[in-house]
Amino acid sequence: MPQASPVPVAPLFTPQDQIKHEFVNFSASYRICILSEYEDEAQVEIIIAYQKKLEKMGYDADVLFFIDNIEKEKAFYLQYITPEDLDKKTLLPHSPKTDRVIVKKYDLLLNLYFRECLPLQYVSHMSYAKCRVAPFISTFTKCADLLIPCKAGQLEELIQQINETLKLKPHERKTF
Repeated sequence: MPQASPVPVAPLFTPQDQIKHEFVNFSASYRICILSEYEDEAQVEIIIAYQKKLEKMGYDADVLFFIDNIEKEKAFYLQYITPEDLDKKTLLPHSPKTDRVIVKKYDLLLNLYFRECLPLQYVSHMSYAKCRVAPFISTFTKCADLLIPCKAGQLEELIQQINETLKLKPHERKTF
């Protein structure tokens, strides 16, 4: 029985011609999305505190977590995706939650995780966000426009570096 030749598959991170990414600092932004992989409660508290800080400063901030363990999911109340939200063949995100994040025109998309997480990296890569920010790790080179140097696993340091690099200050409405 002759074996069928494999179907050629396009590279996962193909360039997005229709999306024009640019450097955006906090003063030029309003809509912000934070992507993070659920690790533990302390990490979630840091992310939520950061989201609330951004909202108090006048920004519209959304958060999307990836939870890879059903035990962690049971008591989680924030917006998240799980392996159930991934396409069974490609293991890429395939749900209304991720589609909304991808097509919403965020000014900033902040990747606040350090390990390789293909579903979140795919969302970041496909995102229509003007500026995608991530830690300076080789796995983020194809899904981020701005890489921030920091020590791996140091979430608070990463947030501080992002705030300094992008000049965090209260949101100011543009006057026409």
